[in-house]
Amino acid sequence: MALNEREKLLLGSIPSRKDAVLGVLRDAIVEGRLKPGERLEPDRIAADLGCSRMPVREALKILEKDGFVTCYPFRGTEVSQLRAEEVEELFAMRIALETLALERAVINLTADELAKMRDILTLMDDPAQRGDWRTLNQKFHSILNAACGWPRLVEQIDVLRQNVERYVRIWVDIKGYDAPQRQHWALYEACAARDVNRAQEVLRAHFRDTADMVAKVAAAHRTS
Repeated sequence: MALNEREKLLLGSIPSRKDAVLGVLRDAIVEGRLKPGERLEPDRIAADLGCSRMPVREALKILEKDGFVTCYPFRGTEVSQLRAEEVEELFAMRIALETLALERAVINLTADELAKMRDILTLMDDPAQRGDWRTLNQKFHSILNAACGWPRLVEQIDVLRQNVERYVRIWVDIKGYDAPQRQHWALYEACAARDVNRAQEVLRAHFRDTADMVAKVAAAHRTS
């Protein structure tokens, strides 16, 4: 498993080896460098990352709990397959939690936070920033969710976001950026107007459109 420069820095900067290994493996799955169905061998991963097997095994247990990997008796651990039924579940949960967060966030957002959201969307419009689009997308939604002021809710949303992200990567690669960007701007405008109902309506449409496309991709992937 080849490491990029950011991951090398990550392994050297995070005190907990387990957390560092977890971050590296999760990013590799989300970014598609570890493919669905690919077998994950703790010994090999430990050798590639320059650590013992213990933090690798601990990280794999967390990834299994969060749905990123699947452990099979007598077969080992593999990157979880893309499943259309999982897409429906994940996005239904995300809609429920993030529309709840919006009830408070739209009212709580400061002028500075709204300005940051606008600046992020402006960057996302720039074709030169396409390589950072998913990172910017995460920042946009993170600002919005954090404004609800409920840390436990934000934590649950973040777990769902991480699990959804590898599906979103495929969706954006296939469909492009224009449609989600129009929805992002509509969401921002509703937040700036302090219109909770409109913001929730836009967010539901945004996630449902994403879920529909990704479910088709996941179904095609399983039959290919």
